[in-house]
Amino acid sequence: GSVVGVITGSHNECGGSYTETWTYVDDCEREISHSRTITVDPAPQAAFVEMPGDTSMACDDAPPSGTSLGYSNGATTGACEISGSVVGVITGSHNECGGSYTETWTYVDDCEREISHSRTITVDPVPAASFDSIDDINIYCEDLGSFTPGSLSYSNGAGTNACDISGSVMGIADPFDGNCGQFDVHFSYTDECGRTITATQVVTVIDETAPVITCPEPMTICNDGFPAELTASWTDNCLDGGTLTAGPTNIRYREDMCAELADYVFTVSDGCGNETTETCTVTREFDKYDNCETAFAMDMETASCFIPDFKRWGWTNAYDEGDSSELPLYAGAAHCDYENKGTLVGSVTVDYSIEGEITVTYNINEGYGMKEAHVYVGCDMYPEKNGTPTVAPGQYTFNSGSLDNSNGISVTFNDVYGSVYVIAHAVTCEELCKCSDRPWTDDGNTYNVDLGINCGGEAKMASTKDVDFTAYPVPFDQEVNIKYSFDYDTDVNIEVFDMKGALIRKAENTQYIKGTVETAKLDLSRTDNQMFFVRLSTNKGTAVKKIVSYSPQ
Repeated sequence: GSVVGVITGSHNECGGSYTETWTYVDDCEREISHSRTITVDPAPQAAFVEMPGDTSMACDDAPPSGTSLGYSNGATTGACEISGSVVGVITGSHNECGGSYTETWTYVDDCEREISHSRTITVDPVPAASFDSIDDINIYCEDLGSFTPGSLSYSNGAGTNACDISGSVMGIADPFDGNCGQFDVHFSYTDECGRTITATQVVTVIDETAPVITCPEPMTICNDGFPAELTASWTDNCLDGGTLTAGPTNIRYREDMCAELADYVFTVSDGCGNETTETCTVTREFDKYDNCETAFAMDMETASCFIPDFKRWGWTNAYDEGDSSELPLYAGAAHCDYENKGTLVGSVTVDYSIEGEITVTYNINEGYGMKEAHVYVGCDMYPEKNGTPTVAPGQYTFNSGSLDNSNGISVTFNDVYGSVYVIAHAVTCEELCKCSDRPWTDDGNTYNVDLGINCGGEAKMASTKDVDFTAYPVPFDQEVNIKYSFDYDTDVNIEVFDMKGALIRKAENTQYIKGTVETAKLDLSRTDNQMFFVRLSTNKGTAVKKIVSYSPQ
């Protein structure tokens, strides 16, 4: 007979198995059995239908979202067919500098068989920015202090908000020292991605103004030599300036011959092609006297011409005690012809109004100067030399020595009594040029001469009992002591004269008390070795003594 096998088991797409068993039991309850296993193969494993490759996206694209990817095992029967789709999973990020995403698809079937695929999505960075164009500029050096670098715009020109880069930066100027030349202004921008762009602007500094030179003051000098060197100052529109030195050149006379001119030429450059040369002219004026002539004073009432007693012309003038007169002083009056040949160059005042004293004062007219003055005061009409009358000025009572074109001096003769003769001689010169202001060195000099003559008058000289003093040491070195004592209260005046009669030292005691011993110490250290006259005067008279200085060399 036959039996039908009994099937046990199950399967799905993952496979399975069945067991088919045949059993027969006979009437004797004897059993026979046979089994077999039927193995069910699993369904074919699925695979993705497509395998997308890597790709890229723009910076302004939105972050990607997962895409659907189909899978299938290619079976054609429903029992074994596996198909469907999965959505990719996105991981990653991006910004303006770029980035990347990974998209992964994964499918696990019921049999826990897994398939997977990934791709990379690269995000491009935003385009790099660039600066706008910039022009080089020129500025004047005067404006350099207020110069401020400008700003410069940059952009990447993307045109979309997500990828746009734009803005501006301020320039940074290189250090610059001077008044012309060039320096750079630098612009730099670094974006978020670390990309740096730069630009440079060239600034040219221009100086078109030349320096200014100012001549020193004063530009006119009197009676001095030209300076060996002058210093001028200079200033500039853009430099600190300073000083310049130059020596004299092109020395020449002025047209009136009363001055010399010298040019001091100064040159300075500002280093930018602007140069200045300035000529500063110094005028050296001077006092100039020429056409010198012998001059004599003539008293219109008492004068006697030297001629015919002597071959040379001139006048001797007679005076009595108490007289005072002003005499015209004529130069070049040959043969005593003052009206036709003489030139009035000044006047001489003879003052005999003070008892025992006669003062002769020269007053030189404007436009003339006196080089020498000689005065004779004596009992006779003329002085004598070796017993013979003479009118040579060198033999007169007073000799001034050389004078610096003086406008006048005064000579006082002391201890003079009776009727006297006075000869006032001078050498005068015409003033051709004059720049200095009076008074000069010898203007107004005063001299004293202790004459001690009595020409028939009543001399009222103090006795040594009333006025006396002691000078020591004699000879003295540098300092001399004048010691005195009187039996009356008085003012005491001490005067020291040189051999020419010039007063060189003076001392005064206005509070002398009788019976006291006083000493005046006089410093003569700046005088040469010579003889001096010391005159001491009190209320009762005057005493004169000679002293000698001696300083060992």
